[in-house]
Amino acid sequence: MTKREQILEVAEELIAENGFEATSVRSLASKAGINVAMISYYFGSKEKLFEALVEYRAGFLREKFQTLNKEVEDPLLRMEQMIDAYVDRIFSHHRFHRILHRQMMSTKSTVSNENILNILLKNAGEVKKMIQDGEQKKVFRKVDIEFTIAMLIGTISQIAVSCLLTSRIVGVNPNTESIHDEQYKVRAKIFLTNLMRTHLTGK
Repeated sequence: MTKREQILEVAEELIAENGFEATSVRSLASKAGINVAMISYYFGSKEKLFEALVEYRAGFLREKFQTLNKEVEDPLLRMEQMIDAYVDRIFSHHRFHRILHRQMMSTKSTVSNENILNILLKNAGEVKKMIQDGEQKKVFRKVDIEFTIAMLIGTISQIAVSCLLTSRIVGVNPNTESIHDEQYKVRAKIFLTNLMRTHLTGK
C-alpha cells in the first residue's frame, strides 16, 4: 500500500466514525502517522481528499467493468460477472457506501457533490454499455436502461446503507448474524442475477 492509499484508508475510517465535517486534517495526519503538510501535498485539501477516496473505491469497480466490456463477449455472462464483482465490492466496503450516502444527503458539506456524481456516473456508464451491447446483439430486449441501472444500484445500496431495515426484511438474526455475512452475499448475488436476467431477456 502506498502512502497515498494509506492516508485514504485512514480517512475512510475516521470519516465513518466522526463524519466528514468533524474529521480534521490534523486528526487524520495524526492517525496516519504523517505530517499535516503531506495531506496538502497529496490532495490539496480535505475536500479533494474525499473526492480522491471516492475515486479510489469507485475506480476499482470501473476498471473491472471496463475489462468485462472488452473481454467478455456474451452479454449475459458479462452481466452476471458484473453483478458478482459489484456485490463483492459492496459487501467488502459497506462502510464506505454508508459514508457516500451520508455525504450525498448532506446540505452543509463543503465537498462538491457534483464532482462525486461525475465519478460515480462513469461506473454507471460502463453498465449502460453492457446493456446496450446486449440489446444490439438481440440477447436483451429493449428496456429503460437508465431506470434499470437505478434499480440495480438502489437494490445493492439498500443492503449497504440500510443494514438494520434490510436485516429485518430478510430475516437476519441480529444476535448471531450480519447482513454482510457470506450466506447473505451469495443470496444477494443469486437474487440480482435472476432479477436482471428476467428483466433483460423477458425469460
